[in-house]
Amino acid sequence: MIDRSSPRRTLTSTPDTAMRLPYARVRRSVRSRTASDMSGECTGARAVSRHGGVLWCTPMARHVVPARWKSGMIEVGARIFAYVQASGIDPTGDTGVANSGLIVGSAGAVAVDALMVPTMTRKLVAAIKKTTKKPVAQLINTHHHLDHTGGNRFFAGATIVASAPCRAALAPGFPPVSLLQRFMPRFAAEFPRLKVVLPTVTFEDRMVLQDGDHEIQLWHPGFAAHTVGDAVVFLPKERVLFAGDIAFHYVTPLAFQGHIGNWIKAADRLLRYDADVIVPGHGPIGTRTDLKRMRDYLALVRREAKRRFDAGMPAEAAAADIKLGVYASWSDAERILPNVMRCYQEFRNELDQPMDLPRMLAGMERLRGARADHACL
Repeated sequence: MIDRSSPRRTLTSTPDTAMRLPYARVRRSVRSRTASDMSGECTGARAVSRHGGVLWCTPMARHVVPARWKSGMIEVGARIFAYVQASGIDPTGDTGVANSGLIVGSAGAVAVDALMVPTMTRKLVAAIKKTTKKPVAQLINTHHHLDHTGGNRFFAGATIVASAPCRAALAPGFPPVSLLQRFMPRFAAEFPRLKVVLPTVTFEDRMVLQDGDHEIQLWHPGFAAHTVGDAVVFLPKERVLFAGDIAFHYVTPLAFQGHIGNWIKAADRLLRYDADVIVPGHGPIGTRTDLKRMRDYLALVRREAKRRFDAGMPAEAAAADIKLGVYASWSDAERILPNVMRCYQEFRNELDQPMDLPRMLAGMERLRGARADHACL
């Protein structure tokens, strides 16, 4: 199913006719009505099933942050599925709770990302088996972070595909267990059981997989955005984009290993894709409107961080001083600190230096506590 020497390789197997689940179609309508699992009125893009139920809604007239959204295995195109773990804004945070994807082809299935800890990936594998009897022939890692690669070992027999920089970043292994347990304490018991399984096929900038009537395009921007190895998965005929962690919808993006200036450029490129449906690495299924909001968050943080950097303000003080507006209601708003810290490294041309993670975690804990105290006033 993978051909790196030729732009495409078509399989001769007949298309799968067994999967006929009602898939989502996106349409724009000023007559859209309030979705039952969203807060606020929808006046923009929405996705509806063939039965008429609203799966998700992207308000366009104003920035409405959804409190709840659809989760589980959701069909977003013909035999194309998003697997969304979170079902809404979590006051305890979204860290480690990523999305996945499934593309059912004529010869087998392609999974997009393997999630983090065993309990997560076992649920994903069970959902895949309920959706199709076909084995997962390929697993695509959109980048090296643990919440997307920790479950690689549960896809035995699958060819694991990633960008070359992703494999190189994953090769040294996962972060120390003690650091993971501090960063994500609710998953602490599972971290000692993690095992690194590396991608077996890599690409530099582009790769095309062809299976029956599904053309699957993989793209790496050629520079660090969220990470050095980000890749997106695009199905042009169906207009579905699995954006990995270049896209966060209503979950604060995290740039502790990224380059925010480049991340904005990568988001701008994705906004030019002819995609009706965007599956982010974190948060609900959405559209370019949702991706644009995340892009604007990054631009706001970078712009305001630069003003304070030029004024000589320390990063921690700058993070506390920046007014986030509606973005303050996104999940994990305390990530403003590592994002500002990373901006400061960018301004100093020190992005090759690792971030001080203990300092970052301590500062985030202080910001989270201050926000909780303010909410109780």
